[in-house]
Amino acid sequence: MVLYLLLNGFFVYAISPEELKGVPEIAGLAAGKAFGNMAETVISLLISFALVSSLSAFIILGPRVYYSMTKEGYFFAFAAKIHPKYKVPVRAILLQSSIAIVLVLSGTFEQILVYMGFSLGIFPILAVLGVFKLRLKGKSALKLPGFPFAHVIFIVAGIVMLTLTFLERPLESSIAVLAALSGIPVFYWFKNRRN
Repeated sequence: MVLYLLLNGFFVYAISPEELKGVPEIAGLAAGKAFGNMAETVISLLISFALVSSLSAFIILGPRVYYSMTKEGYFFAFAAKIHPKYKVPVRAILLQSSIAIVLVLSGTFEQILVYMGFSLGIFPILAVLGVFKLRLKGKSALKLPGFPFAHVIFIVAGIVMLTLTFLERPLESSIAVLAALSGIPVFYWFKNRRN
């Protein structure tokens, strides 16, 4: 948290508010202002490598989520097909690729980034809210330090960030909310089918 706050403090003091408008790569710009063009290039390359490595994790993770959902009875059976030689969920990987292609063709990089950021921002809040639900039902044996204060701070900060994003980019945020909400009837459909 200290590193995060220091980094944001550096961004605020290195770049004027006018220069921040419409710039997606703030870290590179701040490094360039503070240390020169070479630093801007190096930081931009490091961020690109970090994005590629996280992309690799999502490529590996996403299809396995579909596979697990299928095994639990909450997704279509085709996603559980394992490649005989490579032992990977080949059809789930194809599904993930199709979704990625649709996203890439549907908007600009910035729009996709806002949509994905907003979508991925919803679920950690719901997960932390789930801790409260488990505590109320007496099903949580895990003792978490800072409970409930750290959890409340996380939830409030997450909601504030989502609200600010929604006010700044209502179209992409609305699409993300609708996509998340569309999963509810699909979940219950699979649940009824499973039962």
